[in-house]
Amino acid sequence: MDEVFTAGMGGDLCLFDGRTEAEPKKNYGTGGVLKDSKYMLSLTFNAPEESFNDDTEYLFQGKSVDDLMFHMHANFRFFGMQALPTFAAYDVMKNADIDNDFARFEAHLNEYF
Repeated sequence: MDEVFTAGMGGDLCLFDGRTEAEPKKNYGTGGVLKDSKYMLSLTFNAPEESFNDDTEYLFQGKSVDDLMFHMHANFRFFGMQALPTFAAYDVMKNADIDNDFARFEAHLNEYF
């Protein structure tokens, strides 16, 4: 990933990291050139949907799927891209509902594309 992002520093993805000589400690990550571009994460989890956004659940401690994927969102934001709502399929191993997941995915795509 670093090689792809570094290659993009030539202007295809970003022009610079956003900082200036006058303000070297501010605006990091604002030099992206893809400000008119959007992206969408599509995720699958073994965890049930109820494992997220619930402070009483042990592993994710109330965090959302987007909180869990913050590092990916930050990479796209570095290039100026805007996030579309994330799609997630849950409990895909122990309680799979593939037909419903595909129907929800198609509806999600139709709504946002």
